[in-house]
Amino acid sequence: MFGLDPAELLRSYGYIALVAGAFLEGELIVILAGVLAHHGYLSPVPAALCAFGGSVASDQIMFSLGRWKGNAILRRFPGLEKKAPKVRGLLERYETPLILGFRYLYGLRNITPILMGMGRVNRWKFLALNSVSAAVWAPAFIAVGYFFGQAATAFLGKHPYAEASVPVVLVIAAAGVWLWRKHRGTRKRSENHRF
Repeated sequence: MFGLDPAELLRSYGYIALVAGAFLEGELIVILAGVLAHHGYLSPVPAALCAFGGSVASDQIMFSLGRWKGNAILRRFPGLEKKAPKVRGLLERYETPLILGFRYLYGLRNITPILMGMGRVNRWKFLALNSVSAAVWAPAFIAVGYFFGQAATAFLGKHPYAEASVPVVLVIAAAGVWLWRKHRGTRKRSENHRF
């Protein structure tokens, strides 16, 4: 269409989208990049490097924002403020393991670098340990996506009629995730109004 090759667009701009996705979202975009790497649209090593860069940049900015305007950020986002005591407790007991592992903790990933920036965590220690963690995380999630793509290709090769149902399954899965998040948000709001 319009003389544009979608595969070439992915090869040209897929890495930029991956950096942005790793910066903003995280695991899902990196796993998707691994699937695209399996299909030859991206190369696994540059994809892992882009995921690493986006993730580290995001965490470092959040850390710096925590140093600069941490209290204002927490006041602005009550959902983050509610999670703060739990993260502070973990930080007091397990500073180094938490720096290495917070990116794997769903629900705490966004607030943790902000609170570390607000606290006594040394910026150079955070940079070093955050980089080590991202250097493991990025290739691991690229590999998950790559092997998922490989398994899906093998399955579809053996079951050619299953390919037609893939879009339906993806739509149902996306709708299920959306409904679950909406239900969870509604439940949390009703619980907050009770107290």
